[in-house]
Amino acid sequence: MRGRLFWCIGLCSLLLNLFSLSSEEKAIPLLPLPDQLLFIPSTYYVGDQVTLRFSLDTSIEEELHPPRTMPTLSWGVVHQIKLIPFKGKKGYEVHIAFTPYKTGRQVFPYLELGPVRLEQIPVQVSSLLQTTREVPQRIREQAMIPYSNALLFLGIGVFLATPLIYLLWKRGLHSVLILIWKRYRGKRLYRQLLRKLDHLEQGISTIEPNMFYSSLQENLRSYLSHRWTPKIIAYTTTEIGKYLGNNDPGSILLEVFRRGDEVKFAGMEVNTHVFRSDLLAVRQWVDEVERTFWEQGRKVKG
Repeated sequence: MRGRLFWCIGLCSLLLNLFSLSSEEKAIPLLPLPDQLLFIPSTYYVGDQVTLRFSLDTSIEEELHPPRTMPTLSWGVVHQIKLIPFKGKKGYEVHIAFTPYKTGRQVFPYLELGPVRLEQIPVQVSSLLQTTREVPQRIREQAMIPYSNALLFLGIGVFLATPLIYLLWKRGLHSVLILIWKRYRGKRLYRQLLRKLDHLEQGISTIEPNMFYSSLQENLRSYLSHRWTPKIIAYTTTEIGKYLGNNDPGSILLEVFRRGDEVKFAGMEVNTHVFRSDLLAVRQWVDEVERTFWEQGRKVKG
């Protein structure tokens, strides 16, 4: 009798334990899988760190919290699980950071989030082999660098032209280039001086005699310094006369310089007729100088 009593008591205790366990399991609600799962990045491979995000709506009054310990995966590692409560309404935004180490379709285990349990979440880990082409492609033709043909022809042209340029240089090409540069520079200086003389002539009725001759002498000195020697820009009227000589064109220009000195330093009075006469004399002298330089250039070229 005593043995049967102990046996009945043990059986009842076992049934009570099983009932309590089943009642506890039934007491933990199982939440369904969310409709929208967001994987960042959307396509991920073995070794990539992935973040899974989804919204979890629940009417349970108790506060949810992440598992006390990270779930163990046979196909990867879970780094972090965060539950961010919504503002103004019930529910949470769940963030799960994990790294997969196995390709194919995998499944998260049930996640214990406090008073609730979340359904298993499937994941799909992509394979690099599946994204590559299985059939080998034919060998493509060698790609050409842009403008490679033009650069090649230019290089060949420079290579072939180098000996010719050297021979021409030895035979006086540099003298021809220097002469071309001097002619171009001389034309530019000549046109600049003519524009300045035109500007003086346009204001001849309003400009002061002192300012007129100061500007005229300055422009002439600049022209002479480029045509002959840079030192002439600092020469006095006497030194310019010695440099130009006693020929007729030089004497005409020297007379204009002397008249300018008398106006600036001695207060000599002149009228617009003298201004125009001096401008005409300067133009004629400059034209004669340019003609002389052109004739010398033709002789050198010949």
